[in-house]
Amino acid sequence: WNHRIQKFTSEGEFISQWGYFGQAETGLAFWGPRDILVDEQGYVFITDTGNKRVVAFTSEGEFLTSFGSAGLLEGQFDEPVGLAVDADGRIYVADTWNKRVQVFEPDESGLKYTPILEWEIVGWYGQSLDNKPFLAVDEPGRVFVSDPESYRILEFNTQGEFMRYWGDYGVGPEGFNLPGGLATGPDGELWVADAGNHRILHFSVPRDFPNVEE
Repeated sequence: WNHRIQKFTSEGEFISQWGYFGQAETGLAFWGPRDILVDEQGYVFITDTGNKRVVAFTSEGEFLTSFGSAGLLEGQFDEPVGLAVDADGRIYVADTWNKRVQVFEPDESGLKYTPILEWEIVGWYGQSLDNKPFLAVDEPGRVFVSDPESYRILEFNTQGEFMRYWGDYGVGPEGFNLPGGLATGPDGELWVADAGNHRILHFSVPRDFPNVEE
């Protein structure tokens, strides 16, 4: 709710910041930005949640482009939260209150993003202030999705086909309470911010793509 991005060194030393409160009248006018990712080109993508858009900058904070608007049609958002990028530069967005993941593909310039795919997430029902889901995509192309109020992690492939899920409410090593942020590691690992239990969980996820019909 400071409506800004802050940049630090890996030692935590402050470098710069950009952004202020606004209703998307400029690229820097944020309303409750939620998630951030940096792609292979060094572009910085932000979910400007309250303004129903995704905004991209250089690593120095220079505005590049934005996409999305309020609504439920293809390419529109209602409470965009989590972001992820795959090996082909496609951007995945948790379009929370539209109960779906949307996928956007860049053009050759890397400055225009077109919606190419979406799939439904049934658990993202209602407009709860606690139900803020995040995404991660690993090198083999597995898309991990947090489902906070259903206390579980969902796994899909990059075409949106459901692979598996795990988790339930609890405080043990297999339980969750409002799982949120996700990050992948190089060896099939997944890190989960288990917000309601005030901890980070670390999982080793099989690299197989199970046949969910079996």
